[in-house]
Amino acid sequence: MAEDHFPIDAQTMIPDLLRAVPSARRVLDLYGLRGCGGPWGPAESLEFFSRAHDVPLEQLLDEIRQAISGHPRPVAETPALGEPLGDAIYRPFFRAGIAVVLTLGAAWGAILLVRIALLRSFTAIPVHEINAHGHAQIFGWVGLFVMGFAYQAFPRFKHTSLAHPRWAYGTLWLMLGGLVVRSVLEPLAAAWPWLGIPAVAGSVAEIIAVAIFIAVIAATLWGAKKRLEAYDYYILTALGWFLVQAIYESVYLASTLTAPDRDSLLQLIATWQAPLREIQIHGFAMMMILGASQRIFHYFYGLPAPNPRRSMAALIVLNLALAGIVAGFVLMRLAGHAWVILWYGSILAMAAAVVFLVAGWRIYSPAQDVDRSLKYLRTAYVWLFISLAMQVFLPAYQFGILARFAPESAAAGIGFSHAYYGAIRHAVTVGFISLMIMGVSAKVAPTLGGIDVHRLTPLWVPLALLNIGCAWRVITQILTDYTPAAFPISGISGLLELAALAIWGVHLWRLMSRRAAAESCRPAPILVQLDANRSARPITADQLVAEVLDRHPDLLEIFVSYGFAPLKNPLMRATVARITTIRRACATLDVDLERLLAALNAAADGLPGTDGDPAIPE
Repeated sequence: MAEDHFPIDAQTMIPDLLRAVPSARRVLDLYGLRGCGGPWGPAESLEFFSRAHDVPLEQLLDEIRQAISGHPRPVAETPALGEPLGDAIYRPFFRAGIAVVLTLGAAWGAILLVRIALLRSFTAIPVHEINAHGHAQIFGWVGLFVMGFAYQAFPRFKHTSLAHPRWAYGTLWLMLGGLVVRSVLEPLAAAWPWLGIPAVAGSVAEIIAVAIFIAVIAATLWGAKKRLEAYDYYILTALGWFLVQAIYESVYLASTLTAPDRDSLLQLIATWQAPLREIQIHGFAMMMILGASQRIFHYFYGLPAPNPRRSMAALIVLNLALAGIVAGFVLMRLAGHAWVILWYGSILAMAAAVVFLVAGWRIYSPAQDVDRSLKYLRTAYVWLFISLAMQVFLPAYQFGILARFAPESAAAGIGFSHAYYGAIRHAVTVGFISLMIMGVSAKVAPTLGGIDVHRLTPLWVPLALLNIGCAWRVITQILTDYTPAAFPISGISGLLELAALAIWGVHLWRLMSRRAAAESCRPAPILVQLDANRSARPITADQLVAEVLDRHPDLLEIFVSYGFAPLKNPLMRATVARITTIRRACATLDVDLERLLAALNAAADGLPGTDGDPAIPE
C-alpha cells in the first residue's frame, strides 16, 4: 500500500500526509486538529503542528508511524471529536465582528470624527452617541473576535473539544442582538426616554452572553487533561474583567440615561467613564492579548518561550495596577486630589509590568517561521508601548508642555486635555488592539480553512493605511490643543482607518467563504507553466514529481537512476508522486537536488512535450 512507502518526517505537510495516509488523522485529531483545514488539514508541516499544539515532535512522528503501521500506541483516554458545530465556530463570530466594525464601529467612528472636525470641538457630539459607538467597538469588534478565537483555539491548545458548542453558538446571537439594540437605541433614548428600557435590556443580554461564554470556556479548560500554564491565567483574568465591565457598562448606561439634568450627567461621566474604559481596554482586551501572545509568539513563530515565573509576577502587578488606577481615579474625584499618588503610581506600575513581561519574549528577534501576520503583531506592540508612554507622560504634558505653550487653551483652563487623553485611547484601541485582531485573524482564518497563508497577499496596504491613519489621528488630535486648524486635517484619519479595515475585512470574509473552503479541499492540480514560445519552462525543485512525469514520461528512468525506485510502481506514481515535490523527495532519499535537476532538464531538452495545449491556471 502507499501508506507503507510514504516517508514521514518533521517537514511532512499535513495535507500531503492525510491524502496519502488518512489513518494518520486519528493521531492529529488527538492533539487538536479536529476539523481544522477541512478534510486535508491546514497547510502546515508536522514540525509546525507539533510546536503550535505543544506536543513533542518525536512523540508525534512516532505515534503517526505506529498508527500507519497498524500498531497504534494505546491511548488511555482519547477525547471525543467535537461536534461539527464547533469545528468552524469562529467563522460566524469573525463575520459578525467584521460587519459591526464596518458599520457601528469604525464607519460610525469615521463619521463622528468628520463631524468633530467640522464643528472643531471634541465635546460637540452628544455623549450618548460617542458612548454607543465605543460600546460597539468593545463588544462587537473586540468582544466577538475574542469569543470566536477562544471557542476555536483554546480547546485545541488543550487537546480537547469545545464544551457545549450549541450554547457557545447561542452566545453569538445574544451578544450581536444585544449590542445592536443597545448601540442603536442609546442615542435615541436621549430624545425618547422610553427607549432606554430596551437599550438597557440589550445590555443585560450582553451580560448573559458573556457569562455563558465564560462558563463554556471554563468547562472546556476543566475537562482538558492538559494542565493550565501561565498564559492561561492571563486569559482567565481577562474573562473575569470581561464580565466585570459588562455589568459595569449596564449599570453605567442606566445611570446616564436616567440622569435628572446635564450637570448630573457630566458628573457621572467625569467620575465613572474613565475607570470603565480602563477595565475594558487594559483589563479585558490587553490582558487577553498578553495571554494569547505568550502562546502565539513562541508556539507559532518559534520565538523564545516566556518564563512562567516572570509571566505570573507580571500578571499580579498588572491586576494590582489596574485596580489601583480605577480606585485612584474614582477616589480623586470623590475624596480629593491626594489620591493622585495611587492613580499615577499604578500607571507607572502597569507600564513597567508590560515592558518587563514583553521584553522577555524578544518578539523583534529573528523568528523560525515568518508570515504576513507577524508584522501586524510586532507593530501592534509598538503602539502599546507608545500608548503606555503617553499615559506615563500625561502629567508632564498637562502641567508642563500645555501650560507653557498653550496657557490660554481650554484644556489648560480646565486642567484636563480631552485631546491628549483621547489620543492615548486611540493609540491603544486602534494601534494595538485592532492591529492584533487583524494580524491574528489573518493567520487563523486561512489556516483553519486549509489555505496556505504563505501564498496569500501580504496585506501591506491595510497595514500601511491603518498605521498612517492612527499616527495621523494621534498627532493631529493633540495639535487641536494648540490650534483649531488641526481639526479639519484630523478628520481624514478616520477615513484612512476605515479603508484599511474594509480592505482587510473583505479579504478575510472571502477567505472564510464556502467557495474558498471548497477550493482548499481539492487535491493539488497538475500544472505546467509555459513561456512565450509555449515550450515547457525548466524543471524546478518545487514541481511535483508527477507533474514532471505526466509531461515527460521518459524521465522516469532518470528518476530511477537517482534512487527513486519506488516510482516504478504505478500506484506510487498515482499517489505519493502527486503530492511530493522534487525538493522534498530529494531530501527524503538524500539525493543531490542540483545534480538531479541538471539531469532532468538536460534529458527534457531533447524530449517532446505532451500533445495539445496544457491547462494554465488562472
